[in-house]
Amino acid sequence: MSQELKELLRSVLQEELKPVHDRLERLEGAVGHIRQDVSQLQQDVSQLQKDVTQLQQGQQTLEHEMAGMKQMQERILEELRISKHNQSLILNDVTGIRKSVDVTVSYLQRRSDVMFDKLIDHEKEILNLKSKMPN
Repeated sequence: MSQELKELLRSVLQEELKPVHDRLERLEGAVGHIRQDVSQLQQDVSQLQKDVTQLQQGQQTLEHEMAGMKQMQERILEELRISKHNQSLILNDVTGIRKSVDVTVSYLQRRSDVMFDKLIDHEKEILNLKSKMPN
């Protein structure tokens, strides 16, 4: 009878503990899924950290390039200022040369007019002398 009692007790315990065992199995399954989810989240966080690191490196590279471009822009602006100043000086030089050329042309025109007038006078004198000469 002791054996039957044991079996009966075992059967009753199994019957009473079945919901507990079922629930425990479900909880273990849920814990397994949670562990997988946590593992996936850790991988995602790790990838995000790598992405952030790459973005920061890219940002530093861009900032460095921007600084270089700003320096280049400043050099170009300085060269433009110098060129504008030089252009002004060249324009002044050209204006001075033009005035000098105008003065020289005016002088040469007056001189050529004077020389032409003298040439005409000489021609007249030659004709006059020729007319006075005996044939």
